[in-house]
Amino acid sequence: MTKSNPVFIEVTRGGFVESRHRGACAVVDADGKILQSWGDVDALVYPRSSLKPIQALPLIESGAADHFDLSDEEIALACASHSSEAFHVARVTAWLQRVGLTVDDLECGVSESLSPDVTKDMSRHGEMFTRAHNNCSGKHSGFLSTALYMGEPTKDYILPDHPVQKRVTQTVEELTGIKLSSVPCGADGCGIPVFAFPLVALARGMARMTSDGLGPVRTAAARRVLNAMAAFPQCVAGSDRFDTRVMQACGGEVLVKGGAEGVHIAIIPSRRVGIALKVDDGTIRASELAMGCVLDGLGLFNEAARTSLADLIEKPILNTLGDQVGEIRRGSDLTF
Repeated sequence: MTKSNPVFIEVTRGGFVESRHRGACAVVDADGKILQSWGDVDALVYPRSSLKPIQALPLIESGAADHFDLSDEEIALACASHSSEAFHVARVTAWLQRVGLTVDDLECGVSESLSPDVTKDMSRHGEMFTRAHNNCSGKHSGFLSTALYMGEPTKDYILPDHPVQKRVTQTVEELTGIKLSSVPCGADGCGIPVFAFPLVALARGMARMTSDGLGPVRTAAARRVLNAMAAFPQCVAGSDRFDTRVMQACGGEVLVKGGAEGVHIAIIPSRRVGIALKVDDGTIRASELAMGCVLDGLGLFNEAARTSLADLIEKPILNTLGDQVGEIRRGSDLTF
């Protein structure tokens, strides 16, 4: 993050710019060529949950997905930061039961829903959150399934030296081109290792998911991940969530995945392009709107999609009386 990063998003009130969100973004093709960029795309970022499509590849490449006859819904859940809606939790629970495990085998911890509506509804009904409600429970079910199939311990699968995480790390290295032993490493919100690497490398990794030159096993695995996300966007996020709405409106032609602290990626399979974006101050309201503006600016929304996603490109600010008093909009530096 640098002070020179451009203003991606402006927040106005009464015609005055009240807040500004700066960031960086890279648009990269499957050959690694930067097609367009804004800001310092070489700065290190933690990709957080935006990395999940790549992290899901070993589940398929190992043979575990076929062995346990995982559906496309379950593959989509392995890429998800879901809203803990009833169908998310039911599918994760059934998946674990089918492979001979329980919710207690998940090491992602208990957390409330990413959806305030789900949290409020569960509170009203006196329902308790479990590990299956964690937005990363699908990804962790994938980790557990891989460990089971490979004959590896299911305990401590979140630790860096566990074979599951070593396999994921190697996959990330191969797609991004970054040696992760040389970069900062922390713990993600769900407990697994998270590595910081250049934003442009994140975009490159996502673009390479669309390549036909990854070898037959990886090419097929990447295609299966992308097809699952396109077919079941509700599993990837949830009701009225940015990622679900964009993928539904675009008919799977644009795939998106957000992460914590203002990181967002997009994959455009037909163009073999990957996009990675990071908002400096880490706010989701800015990163989602910025990604909406980037996708729109690149001409990736048709007229129908642009109409249905208008509030993801320019969002009105309402006061408690319901009157519009401002807007959240594309910043002056985000030009195309």
